[in-house]
Amino acid sequence: MVNIIVMAHAEIANSFAYCVEHILSKRINNLHILAVKKSEDVDSILDRAHEFLAKIGHNKDILILTDLYGATPSNIAQKLLKPGSIELITGLNLPMLIRAISYAEKGLQICIEKALDGAVSGVIHIGGRVC
Repeated sequence: MVNIIVMAHAEIANSFAYCVEHILSKRINNLHILAVKKSEDVDSILDRAHEFLAKIGHNKDILILTDLYGATPSNIAQKLLKPGSIELITGLNLPMLIRAISYAEKGLQICIEKALDGAVSGVIHIGGRVC
């Protein structure tokens, strides 16, 4: 089972967890939240992230989802990566998170593929003119 970490700016991280558990109507045991506060310095966040990973376990597959590429959560998450074991996707949206959770039992690579597919297919333009 892939452990999914939402590492995002403060309340965004908590809100994603709340929304997905509301939509799926259950507590998601493999979903973890690492909220990054504006007032925290980078070294402190990185230390917290390492402690967080140690609690989850070193031999477990982990997918980190961050809200915005190039922002503090994404930059810190990049320092945690271990290809094939700890992976990162940025640009988090709710369809991505739901897909990641739904496919977590299928292994890290499938979880990543399905999360990316969910992110893209979850963005739909409705109405207006088609060019």
